[in-house]
Amino acid sequence: MRRFLLLLALIVSTVVLPLAATGQVAAQSDERNLREATFTAGEILRLAYERKFNAMYDRIHPDAHAVIPRVAAVGTFELIYEQNQAGEATITGSRLTEWTWGVTGKTYPRAAEISFEQPYVDSNGNPQLLKDNMYLVKDGEWRWFFGSSMEFVQQAIAQFGSPQGEPLVEGDLVQNVVNDLDAFYRDVLSYTDYQYVTPGFVYVETGESVNTACGPAQTGFWAFFCPVDVTVYVDESLISALEDDLDFAAAFVIAHEWAHHVQTLVTFDRVQYEPDAWNQVWSIELELMADCMAGAWALDVDTRGLLEPDDIDEAVQLTVEKLGDPEYVGTYDPQAHGTADQRRESFLTGYEVGFTGCNIVM
Repeated sequence: MRRFLLLLALIVSTVVLPLAATGQVAAQSDERNLREATFTAGEILRLAYERKFNAMYDRIHPDAHAVIPRVAAVGTFELIYEQNQAGEATITGSRLTEWTWGVTGKTYPRAAEISFEQPYVDSNGNPQLLKDNMYLVKDGEWRWFFGSSMEFVQQAIAQFGSPQGEPLVEGDLVQNVVNDLDAFYRDVLSYTDYQYVTPGFVYVETGESVNTACGPAQTGFWAFFCPVDVTVYVDESLISALEDDLDFAAAFVIAHEWAHHVQTLVTFDRVQYEPDAWNQVWSIELELMADCMAGAWALDVDTRGLLEPDDIDEAVQLTVEKLGDPEYVGTYDPQAHGTADQRRESFLTGYEVGFTGCNIVM
């Protein structure tokens, strides 16, 4: 009998100890996740206080990106913070819980509920204190949600967002893309300290040659941005070759060069030798950032319903098949743009997470 009891005790201990260890690991994981989510919420609230609304938008959940265009979300932030003179928020509590987003009705089994308090001024000029919760769900990193109801989102879109229309590649593709990029960056930079300036745009017809402040542009040059005369030059022969099968790839080319213009506005400086100042970067860094920024623009176009199902795949196909550096071009070569894989990854990072994935805050 004693041997039986000892054996039973041994069996029980071998079962209970692993279960206890598993429970301990789960508790530690929950604690770590809650700590990460609380830290992220603090960063987002700080961005709001600093009026960096584009950066806030970049950190919303992909499910929210799919519903709310950047212009509608950022415009709403701007209006609310201006009208209410909102101050700096303070986090007062946090927990992990199941949560349903009122905009889509989708339930998330493990969401972080972050409680906070935020001072503001009411319509009568009296100071008040808002007590509210924000919710974050992990998607690679913790991300938050815009709006609590579909009615609120629709109102924001009606007030600030662009109505959905024909796909961007329908009609005059080049003009559509140029107009959209100009409007997009004008809006993005309007919420920052940077002043947006529309660049020149020259579409070099096949067989023609144009003198630029950066040298001649003749058939076969593809595309470039010349910072000296602040102009984007695009080769008609390239666009014509892409339009038949890879029309959004043609849009990507223009978006990449437009991004170089924006980089000059936010004072990034390309250097041939090792950077020695905060705003100096290697050529490859600027090029991959431009790919990423093109992806961030594509994300915005998608939220406005102006992409066709294969458009993103077409841009990726171009980066993989045509745009990667040959093996003899070194990483820090002045002409380096990145390998095919690097360029694909940079574009998709911008498309998936917005400007914050591009190492740029706007």
